[in-house]
Parts: sequence; C-alpha cells; structure tokens
Amino acid sequence: MKKRFLGVLTAMAMTAALFAGCGGSGDKEADAGTKAQSEETKSEASQAGADAVTEAVTKADEAGGDGEYTIAMITYSLAEEFGVDVIDGAQAKADELGVNMVYMDPAGDMQKDISIMEDLISQGVDAICIAPVDADAIEPYIDQARAAGIVIVNWDIETQAEVDAKVLDNNTGGGAMDAEYLVEKMGKEGKVLIVSDLESVTATWERIIGFKDKLQEIAPDVEIVEQLSSGTRDTHRTTVENMLQAHTDITGIFCPDGDRTLGAYVACEANERKDVLIVGYDATPEQKEIMKQDGAECNMIAVVDLHPKTLGSVSMETAYKILKGETVEAVYQSEISLMTAEAVAAGTYE
Repeated sequence: MKKRFLGVLTAMAMTAALFAGCGGSGDKEADAGTKAQSEETKSEASQAGADAVTEAVTKADEAGGDGEYTIAMITYSLAEEFGVDVIDGAQAKADELGVNMVYMDPAGDMQKDISIMEDLISQGVDAICIAPVDADAIEPYIDQARAAGIVIVNWDIETQAEVDAKVLDNNTGGGAMDAEYLVEKMGKEGKVLIVSDLESVTATWERIIGFKDKLQEIAPDVEIVEQLSSGTRDTHRTTVENMLQAHTDITGIFCPDGDRTLGAYVACEANERKDVLIVGYDATPEQKEIMKQDGAECNMIAVVDLHPKTLGSVSMETAYKILKGETVEAVYQSEISLMTAEAVAAGTYE
C-alpha cells in the first residue's frame, strides 16, 4: 500500500483522569452515578483519540507526503522523556529511509490507545510500531490491524498478540543489573522499597521481577517492601514520601521507569533522606544532569540506560524491512547499559 501523508505529526498530549469508586451497599445510586461518569469518561477518551488521529492524518494527506510507506509510532506516553527520545530516534530513521512517519500519544490511557489503533486501521497506514498501554487489552486490535494487512512491530511493552516482529529490552536483565549495583553499594542487609507498577505494563513488571529475583539471590537478608504507584511523577513522589514515613528504616529504592526514579529522588531530597540509595531506569538527560550536579555521592546511584533513540530507530527500520519483503529477527533484543553517578561524575559515561 502506498499512501500520501505528512512526515511528522504533532503529538496530542492529554492527561488521563483518575477515578476511585467508594461507598457501601446503601449507596447504589452513588455507585450507579460513578459508573455512568466512568463510562462517559471512557467514551470521551476514546473519541478524543479517534478525533486526533483523524485530524492528523487528514492534514497529512492534504499536505501530500511523498514517502513510499506510512508508518505510525505509538508510545506509552509522551509525558515521559523516554517516549520523546524514542520518537526522535524513529523520526531520524524514517527520514533516512524516506518513510512518512506519524505518531500519536495515548498519554498512558488504555481507551485512547484503543481508539488510536482503531482509527489508524480505518485510515489504512502501512505499519504500526506500538508499545501498548495495556498489553492484554490491545490484543484484539492488533489482530484487527494484521487482518487488514497492516504490519505490526511490538516494541518495549510486550504483548502476547501475534505480531510481525518485536523489538524488546532485556527487562529482567536490567532489573538484575540494578539489584547487583545496589547491593554493591548498600551491602547485603537493609530494607528496599520497590515502587511498583501494574502487571499489564509488561516492561516495568519484568524489570521488577528481574530486580527481586536477583536481590533475593545475592542478598536474601534484605527485606523487600512494595507499593503500587500509578500516575505522574508527582504521584510517585507522594507514594515514596508516604513509604519513607511508614518505613523509616528504608535503605534502598528500586524504580522500574524514569518518572518513578525521579519522583523517588525528589521525595528523598524533600525528606532529607540522602542516605537512601536509589536505582532506577531510563538514563534521561535530566537524570544525568542531577548526577553531574550531585557528583559521585548522588543517592540516585544508577539507572539502566535503554538507549531509547536506538529503540525507536530499530523499530522503524524493522517495520520498513518487513514492508520491503526482507527477513527480520522475530525478536530483536535492544541494547541496555548501566549509567552510574560515579561514571557520570568522572566523565566516563557518554
């Protein structure tokens, strides 16, 4: 299929609303009202996602892109610097290959993610590279896309749906790297907080498993406490502050993504707990700058670097090769490394 689209689209940035239902058996009317409000919110989110895709692709079509293929990139959220870097890497590769790239931001909202997929299918793009918000909920929509002849490359957050190729991180290995470095600096005793995520976000969940398994293997006397934290960096900061107050003997924190890592860092700063050692993820420029400013004594001692621009570039190139009829690896394992405060302070980590 050959389409005419504009190369890069401006991503929509919309924040998902959070709702919590409450009430006893005598509150049936309140429960019904809450349910109706929730369904209305889902409908609005779905429509917002569909409208954004339609508007973007319509404008692109009018502009008349001249690339051979149109490939869509869908991140988990562009509120995270990681997602922005992935898009940058994908765009650079798309420009090199002469591909028209479009991208959309579900902003961590499953309903938006689904509506974006539905509209991309109806618009008839050639390929979709997706890191789904919910790995299970997205499966039927991936099936629909492939039935329509659209190539699917699943990156970062793995789904069990049938896809054309996967570009994944060694998530359990990255979690294990963090555990090993934390024990090296903290010792084999103490209490470690894991700032957890939903199991449906498979990438972060696998990192947690890798961290826990390795920590229990090499330091079985370390106590582990876990706390689910879903939302923004501010949410994660509040979560960590509450846990620091509830568990004053915490000596280490593991965070499976960038926003959780930075939220934990700010929480420790605000509560004068620089003694708590933090290991996390993403190696963003912001994290690197903090390590530079704090020096080798920075309590954000290490973060796993997923090299997001490479992740975006490889995902884009993989989709392109499949469209060209070339053979690709069924699962491509992306590069990871550990960025430490010591290495940044010494100027040895690029």
